[in-house]
Amino acid sequence: HPETGRPSLFIGRHAHAIPGLESEESEQLLDGLLDNACQPPRLYEHDWQVGDLVVWDNRCVLHRARPWDYTVPRLMKHTRIQGELASEGVSA
Repeated sequence: HPETGRPSLFIGRHAHAIPGLESEESEQLLDGLLDNACQPPRLYEHDWQVGDLVVWDNRCVLHRARPWDYTVPRLMKHTRIQGELASEGVSA
């Protein structure tokens, strides 16, 4: 983690290859890491209520959208308090 110095692994379902590994070996390792990361107690699923606000550090969590009622409007905003774009895998 760029702020805390804690060891971290920047992966997600978007990852498709690990340089230096054969495709099959890379896929197996990524699948295993993600499967392990997405098991209790490392899971949180928010039970949304009207007016809820959820904040997280993109550099510390795997997150994804879940199905929702498309007839109900929702508002999402991205706010950066600190940190560099590169810390989220984004180039300026």
